[in-house]
Amino acid sequence: MVQDAKLPVHGFVLAGGKSSRMGEDKALLQFCGRPLVEIAVEKLRGFCAEVWIAGNREDLAGFAPVVQETRVNVGPAAGVEAGLGAARQDWVLFVPVDVPLVPMEVLRRWCEEALRVGMSVSYLGMGGKQPAFCLLQGERLGAFSRALDGGERRLEMLLNRTAEAGGYASWMYDEDELYGGGEGAAPDQETVERWFKNVNTPEDLAEAEAWARAGGVVGR
Repeated sequence: MVQDAKLPVHGFVLAGGKSSRMGEDKALLQFCGRPLVEIAVEKLRGFCAEVWIAGNREDLAGFAPVVQETRVNVGPAAGVEAGLGAARQDWVLFVPVDVPLVPMEVLRRWCEEALRVGMSVSYLGMGGKQPAFCLLQGERLGAFSRALDGGERRLEMLLNRTAEAGGYASWMYDEDELYGGGEGAAPDQETVERWFKNVNTPEDLAEAEAWARAGGVVGR
């Protein structure tokens, strides 16, 4: 596959969180001089056919089209459901807005591998389980909504039940799956953990910025 080619994936940035621990809105928070939402959108545009934002945030429409959530108090699952319902591609990718260090190349590599094997539902397990980094076939919307209707709110369990409803298992990709084929060296564990650490507090922000300015990966 040509690396610069866009994948048949509709990418969504999950930006519906309350940012309670940060004390101010995280989507527009400046990270190395740029809003977090702008960084996330740019990464997805590097390989996704379309990129939108999931969350009831019309103030973010200047960065990408915004799809409105219809459920409340269900966490990131509301954004996943809204994105699945609005997607214009066969595959739908979700990434949280508050993880600025994850490289675009990691996300692209994961999506290429998941599409290659036809995985119905997958998520990342690099740096610990990361179900908010999830990739689903758009046709899984009905199963996902039914799992939500049943009262489940934990995103990992929702993904598992969505896959099982179609007779499949969800798949968690980690470093071994993405770097075990000899295409590039696997990152060390400390680097992976930094890539996938959420910026939840001012202290987290300062630490992540210091690492990025010292040479850590922020963009591609």
